[in-house]
Amino acid sequence: MKLRETLTLPLSARSAAEMYADPEYTEIRRRTLGATHAESTLEGSPAGTFTVRTELSMPTDRVPDMVRPFVGSSVTIHEEQSWSAAQPDGSREGTMRLDVAGTPAGLTATLRLTSAGEQSSSVEIDGDLVAKIPLLGPRLEKAAIPYVSTVLRAEERSATTYREAAAG
Repeated sequence: MKLRETLTLPLSARSAAEMYADPEYTEIRRRTLGATHAESTLEGSPAGTFTVRTELSMPTDRVPDMVRPFVGSSVTIHEEQSWSAAQPDGSREGTMRLDVAGTPAGLTATLRLTSAGEQSSSVEIDGDLVAKIPLLGPRLEKAAIPYVSTVLRAEERSATTYREAAAG
């Protein structure tokens, strides 16, 4: 099922890329999402191309009831974001993959980080959420879309917290 989101970040495109690569941002995301565990690894550098792999363990108290029997009381999400080198204005293109451990569900998406000034940028996410479960897959996908969108949109709150922590 198609999923499209546009996130507005309170950072320049260059600063947003640095944020994604910063391990402190993973901790901020953990707190924002209410995750019980979060860790990330970085390959490359925001000075060029880079990939961030993140593992988040989250309670499932906010997932749709229809989905909960498939995931239990917690879920581990493996996320991989790969980013191209920056354009002169700091914009980049990338890809994202989310896999929900122990389930046949995941999201693949293209990413576009664009500058919207010295203190603002946007991330366009254009993806496909897939639950490979016979007969139930499309219904599970439809039920999960609002939850996945909420998790993605939490990025805006995390970016604000990150900016405030860097300024203070």
